[in-house]
Amino acid sequence: MNSSNVIELKPAVEEPAKAQVIIGLIPSQNQFVLNAIAPVIMPGMKELAEQSMEEFTVFQVMTDILYGAKQIHMFYIDKTGTVKPENFQQDFAQRLQEPAKDFAGFSIIEPLRNSGFHVYGGWVVPEFRRMNVAKVVALYLETEARKMGSPYISLATSRLYGAGVESVGFVETTVNYRKKLKE
Repeated sequence: MNSSNVIELKPAVEEPAKAQVIIGLIPSQNQFVLNAIAPVIMPGMKELAEQSMEEFTVFQVMTDILYGAKQIHMFYIDKTGTVKPENFQQDFAQRLQEPAKDFAGFSIIEPLRNSGFHVYGGWVVPEFRRMNVAKVVALYLETEARKMGSPYISLATSRLYGAGVESVGFVETTVNYRKKLKE
């Protein structure tokens, strides 16, 4: 009750759902695996390429993944919540048998010799975008970078996602802009 003895009803604040995310690295230089996952990741790859204003094409990124210049992690939602962390890699390998089932997105990283690695891009399936999947993946990638002894992890993203990446410790250093000169 407030000071006027009136009961106040406050709307419930919608919390994003928590997701158990299974994450795994796709092996580079394996055309068989890339052929299997390509139809699944293609909508996200096309969306990222369109947002880049032709800075890169899907073909260029897929070629870089095939030859090891970039690496791709895929992630899946464990809808049952029963997969134990110690079984994540085994579960991930099994999910590649049916890569579209429970697929939640991917991240593309670019190893950077002595300075860690750069998150080149990431995409989450629209139905999972309010489930903290991106945050879970960002923390996973940070853990992987620490295991490799990387002094830094960097990423480029839209300013729309700035607060999200800052919430997990990233600091804005530079901003890239792009202007189209030819039609």
